[in-house]
Amino acid sequence: MAEPTPQTTPTPLRIGVFYEKTQMTDLAGLDILGNISTEIVTMVTTLLPAYAPLLPFSHPTTFLYIASTLSPTWCTPSMNIVPTHTYATAPTDLDILLLGGPDPMNVPEESLEYLRKAAKETKTILTTCTGGMWLARSGVLDGKKATTNRMLVESARGAFPKVEWVEQRWVVEKGEFEGAEIWTAGGAGCGIDMTAEYAFRNFDRGLVLSALVGLDFDVKGRGQFYTEPIPEIPGLK
Repeated sequence: MAEPTPQTTPTPLRIGVFYEKTQMTDLAGLDILGNISTEIVTMVTTLLPAYAPLLPFSHPTTFLYIASTLSPTWCTPSMNIVPTHTYATAPTDLDILLLGGPDPMNVPEESLEYLRKAAKETKTILTTCTGGMWLARSGVLDGKKATTNRMLVESARGAFPKVEWVEQRWVVEKGEFEGAEIWTAGGAGCGIDMTAEYAFRNFDRGLVLSALVGLDFDVKGRGQFYTEPIPEIPGLK
């Protein structure tokens, strides 16, 4: 695809994040999107003026943290995050919605109702680890390919047989309207690489490279497919 060109008036982005007893590292890829926001790129240029040419490619970004209530919500490891919205108050027409991995068999029904609405209006849904199973519980993945933590793929097949579960680091499927996409990833490391790949496909390459370099995330080693079997764990049969 053609490289994006700078906008005279950068398009504002709204990125929603589910925070409901999730694995903190499943959401680590969010920092890639944060590092290409106008707020962070502006801060970087004050420290590294040579990066100023990247500023026109950045986007003003609002992050919405969504949970059952506005009270501090738990995520690993024993952290409490203050949400900005509930499932009842959060807009469903976001640019990006990110789901990390909770216990997928114990998620609130209101989150599933939100996902059914958001799938019809939100351009891109990204999931990591059991976040794919969370999305599957809503029915949004029925008839589509998807993945989850590779140690749980067989469990996912049993729990959600209407989804075509595959053992890949990430999977990209069409969403419910023209131009919409659903990206599902395996464990947290896969989620970082998936988000990097999504960013490369949708934003200026130099801007994304600067984000990855700044985070010391892998630039060249990303791959959609596993190259090694699951390692044997001593003590397990």
